[in-house]
Amino acid sequence: MHSLPTRARRALFGAPKETEQIRSLALSKRSALAVFGADGFSAIAYAPDEIIMVLALAGTAGLAMSPWVGLGVAIVLLLVIGTYRYNIRDVAVSGGDYHVVTELLGPKTGAAAGVSLLFDFVLTVSVSVSSAATYLISLIPALAGHRLPVAVFLVVLLTLLFIRGLRFMGRVAAIPAALFVICLTATLAVGLVEAWTGNLGRAPSHEFYVRPETAESNALTGFGLVLLIARSFSSGAVTLTGVESVSNSVRFFAPPKAKNAARSLTITGIATAVALVAVLYLARSSGAVVTIDSTQLVLGGRAQSPDFQQMPILAQVADAVSGHGALFHVLLVSIVLFLLLAPAAAYAGFPILASTMAEKGYLPVHFRARSNRSLYANGVLVLGASAAVVTLAFGADVNALIQLYVVGVLFSMSLTQTAVFIRRRREIRVVLDSQPRRLLLRDQIITMVGLVATVSATLVVLLTKLAQGAWVTVLVVGLVTLAAWAIKKHYSAIERELAVTQKNPLKALPSRVHAIVVVPRLRKPALRAIAYARATRPSTIEAVVMNVDEAGTRTTRKLWDKYEVPVPLTILASPYRDPVTPVIEHVRGVRQASPRDVVIVYVPEYVLEHWWDKFLHHRSGQKIAAALRREPGVVTAMVPWRLGHEDEENLA
Repeated sequence: MHSLPTRARRALFGAPKETEQIRSLALSKRSALAVFGADGFSAIAYAPDEIIMVLALAGTAGLAMSPWVGLGVAIVLLLVIGTYRYNIRDVAVSGGDYHVVTELLGPKTGAAAGVSLLFDFVLTVSVSVSSAATYLISLIPALAGHRLPVAVFLVVLLTLLFIRGLRFMGRVAAIPAALFVICLTATLAVGLVEAWTGNLGRAPSHEFYVRPETAESNALTGFGLVLLIARSFSSGAVTLTGVESVSNSVRFFAPPKAKNAARSLTITGIATAVALVAVLYLARSSGAVVTIDSTQLVLGGRAQSPDFQQMPILAQVADAVSGHGALFHVLLVSIVLFLLLAPAAAYAGFPILASTMAEKGYLPVHFRARSNRSLYANGVLVLGASAAVVTLAFGADVNALIQLYVVGVLFSMSLTQTAVFIRRRREIRVVLDSQPRRLLLRDQIITMVGLVATVSATLVVLLTKLAQGAWVTVLVVGLVTLAAWAIKKHYSAIERELAVTQKNPLKALPSRVHAIVVVPRLRKPALRAIAYARATRPSTIEAVVMNVDEAGTRTTRKLWDKYEVPVPLTILASPYRDPVTPVIEHVRGVRQASPRDVVIVYVPEYVLEHWWDKFLHHRSGQKIAAALRREPGVVTAMVPWRLGHEDEENLA
């Protein structure tokens, strides 16, 4: 790509600093291609099914269009990849799609893009494990009827594996990736030769007649045909999901990062486009079919039951090519392994993106990573839990999950393309030499073509998928984005309130300090709290006893006098046996009498030896401390006493 040099672009527009931890995670070209290319290429396992399912709504006659719809999807995929090759350096300079959108379209729009990407990561895991569970059932029929528990188990398994970090992913990625590519290439090559020579076998579902959901004459003519093709294209657009996986993972590639990422993106895109068309062609030639509702399948005049187990298209193609031989079983095993590798980009990207958004104030600070371990551990666990919830909510139904998946991916890609378009326009304004300016104009045209392609695809998906389930993604992304804006507003308000604005902030000191010691009963912890309070030399000091028990209060009073405790004792009335309210009201009274003074309340507490001990104690001290935290001008000092360590406590 010919545009401003990297240093000049960084000087003009800025860029986030890359940490040593991120640099140390760089993968070799082969490992990076396997890890981050798996997301896009794995769509071959379920994208053909989605295209055929929609066309099957028009019955058997509608299936004839599947290779042509696949060709249209492949062309759009190659078009988007071609433009992303030119954009990937700009995205890499900024640090990823979220950064470039935030930088050029504003923080709020960036938050929306970030939320969309995070939800896409969750759906990547859910779709991959649900599809893997479907192929496992085809491989092991005994698992039929247990797709949901199998999918959830796979989510847990992946989370435990990928929590070990990106290095681990890179080491294990090559084997399943190579196995899948070899098996798929062999299957498609043999299948195409058999199809061209007339020797291709028949798919297991070739005998079924597909009953149309609507009248064929309406579905295959006029507006019905356009709508059917648009819906089928929208389902097949799931193959575009791998583009953003590579784009957002440039930082993990070995130098030169942008060049290696662009090369991986091109290889993955071309392989996905070719394989998609080939699978759909072989599916059509072998008579393979799969439907959204299995009752559409009719055999011998009888419709199949709703729980009829259908075999995925790629598995049917493999069966038609080689029967139930060794190649069939090895291919299915490789598909399952590759689908389990596909979420690697999500497990790598989710923790970093969540941490970045937390640093900017759009997510809770708990997502902010302070070390490499916490970066992956916390983020991976949150991603795994979220994916498990989504998988459970949609019953591990790949078709239902795809409706959510595509719209979020295309939305974030459209924002990225828009941001890069704006950046190129700014670059053109500052470049006056004719030759560099001509090159920038060329890049701008290419970016505009990609922008039109992604925006058009987004609109088509929204129009055709909104009622099919895409509204869930729109709702989730919208609500979480509003929540992210509210979180940012909350943190900004706190920052403004706590910011130091005076020249000498410690000039105005409190007039006096009042010490109040809470004494539930006169025992060693209370005496320690009194000793600590006296050691601070407060202006005034008093001990307070809540009169929740008349006999206990009298005993405390007697012991107080007996041991001549050198602190005035105040007994607070507690008619409702409430140990908290009397203390709060007393402290408020002291504050009202001297508003400029500081009140320090010392509360003794037990540090229990075992976790189950908390069920045997009231622990009213913590309740008092929690209530006092909301009182202005009041400092709470918890004085601990470790139960079971009396000798150590005496030495303290």
